[in-house]
Amino acid sequence: MTEPSLALQMAIRARLVASPHVMELVEPPNIRDGGTRPEAFPSIILGSAQVETAGHYRTYRNVTVYLDLHIWGETLEATKNVGAAVSKALFGEPDVPGFDLTNGLSVERSIYMTDPSACGHGVVSLRALMGGAI
Repeated sequence: MTEPSLALQMAIRARLVASPHVMELVEPPNIRDGGTRPEAFPSIILGSAQVETAGHYRTYRNVTVYLDLHIWGETLEATKNVGAAVSKALFGEPDVPGFDLTNGLSVERSIYMTDPSACGHGVVSLRALMGGAI
């Protein structure tokens, strides 16, 4: 069984790369896992995740996965445009191999700010209730 947050990250990246709205704004190599400020703009960094166990059953468990996407752009406006495309691309239920999305994937909040270097930085926080065989 794949770790739930990694499975969700892979599904989200696949959904973003498949979105024509996101691909108009961001090159596929710039949508990646990582923990640092990117060198290429615009970028979407699949950031840190948190997994909470929501219930154990004999051969099945439910978890809630929280995941932040860090969006970077040359300007705050460009960053917000990428954030809007991301939210649109993630609407609905992505296919997460090995897991059921019990309650879908939801965008919990989006925060946008200007980085000290004057580029735009956004954080899109996601939540997914997922179930899978143990």
